[in-house]
Amino acid sequence: MTIERNVPLRPPKAPNLLVAPVDYRQQYQDQLNNALRLYFNQIDNFAQALYIPSSGTTANRPTDRVQIGQYYFDTDLGSTGLPIWYDGTNWIDATGTVV
Repeated sequence: MTIERNVPLRPPKAPNLLVAPVDYRQQYQDQLNNALRLYFNQIDNFAQALYIPSSGTTANRPTDRVQIGQYYFDTDLGSTGLPIWYDGTNWIDATGTVV
């Protein structure tokens, strides 16, 4: 399988973690969990970009792990290809037409 890239990948950046207080505080735990959640979301997004092609033919459109709003440049559409987006059910073009 050939994967064509036309967008730069941004590697995840490790979060700045807070220094823990001596006594337990719920607020600190919530902030730590939030920082780690955001970091792991970055890692998930980066990893997904590595495995899901962002352009190709209609037959090679992604079918699994596709997220709502995901972009794909279909080289079979139009004379030179067209950008399309996933709406949760179908691939649509910029006018909202299912393609």
